[in-house]
Amino acid sequence: MSCFFATFINIVQLLDTLAGQRPQLSALEFTLLSLAVLSAATSPLLLGGHIAEFLAPSAAAFTAAIGIGAEYTGKVAVSDGKEIAAATMQCSAEAEGFLANAERAKAITPLCVGIGATAASFALLVPVLLDSLGVASNLQLVTEIYLCCPLISVLASAVASLALQETRSFAQRAVSVGNRRFARSGLVGRTWLSATEQIEGKSKGVVVKWQTFIWAVLPAPLLGAMVPGALPTKTIVVAALAAAESAFFLAQAENVLARATDAVALKARSAAVCDTYANQGARSAAILPFTSALSSLCAAATAAVVELPILETLQDMNTVPSLLLQMVVVSTFPALSALFAAAASVSKARCEVDAEAATQAASTIALQYEDQDEDPLLQPFKGVRELIRLTISNSIKEPMRRFFRTQWRILRRLFRPSGAVRRRNGEDTGAMPNPVS
Repeated sequence: MSCFFATFINIVQLLDTLAGQRPQLSALEFTLLSLAVLSAATSPLLLGGHIAEFLAPSAAAFTAAIGIGAEYTGKVAVSDGKEIAAATMQCSAEAEGFLANAERAKAITPLCVGIGATAASFALLVPVLLDSLGVASNLQLVTEIYLCCPLISVLASAVASLALQETRSFAQRAVSVGNRRFARSGLVGRTWLSATEQIEGKSKGVVVKWQTFIWAVLPAPLLGAMVPGALPTKTIVVAALAAAESAFFLAQAENVLARATDAVALKARSAAVCDTYANQGARSAAILPFTSALSSLCAAATAAVVELPILETLQDMNTVPSLLLQMVVVSTFPALSALFAAAASVSKARCEVDAEAATQAASTIALQYEDQDEDPLLQPFKGVRELIRLTISNSIKEPMRRFFRTQWRILRRLFRPSGAVRRRNGEDTGAMPNPVS
């Protein structure tokens, strides 16, 4: 697990590394920064150096402004990434809530299965109990006792069918939440429903729910009535069929929940990746205020340097070394400010790359069924078949193959001819090959 986490962190940091390896200053920015430093350096040559007091601080302030602009752009990108990450986390939390509701709705289904199985078992024992109690002469009491177990089993299957419908409803909401919210604009129209269509779909869902309830109640009594035999036999058949229906509804509910759990896990993973990229962008932007502060410091230092008496002394000397020294002193802080602005542009590019990565990660929350040949969610039957195949391959076939390979090697060693027999048969491996004429 720690190895996977380290690998993922390396992948996240790789984006920043790649962004830092590419030149991030545009041609315009590079030209403006170069001209600003050049103007500050040549200011002692213009108008006898009197313009240096104005031109050098202006150049430093200009380069600082470029660095502050990079900070603004980077902070905006980080804010966008954070907002997108917050939206994805909210969507993931909503999906978790719907999944929890589906789990709560399904929780009654195993109880229904247990009640149905218990009622079917008691239906088998009712004739023996009536014979032991000696109440077979009371026809009304006997009929009521016989019908009690099938009734309980049928009611349990009906409750299980309603629980299945509730589970399916919440599971579908857990799967579909965020699909339209984070879908691309070209795919939204495929699933668009008007207000009237939504109302019709809701009404149809209610009708389907009651139809399912009816089909869960009627089959067992109808089949039991058609089974030839006495009342005890019919009640046993009805109770057993109702218990089987409850078990079938439980299997369906688990199937639906498995797909919903897989969908919610995908959404949570996408939200986590998006939040990771947003946090990485925040790390990259953490240094931007510092670079802006350094650029501002360089601008202030330039304004202070040009007021030093040493520059007037150097101007009065009017020699080439003094002029070169003036140029170095005046252009040092503007050059540093330009370097800080360039560094801020690299950090800004990292923030933009991380924000774009967060956006791409957020788009994976929308499960695009139309863009894929297969359903992106878990197929429980296919998953079980794959697990069975792996179990047979790894636990049965491979051990048997190793066992038979070992036994074959042992048999070869036991029945291998001795050295004398091999030499007599011309099979001695140490003999020299016959020369070819």
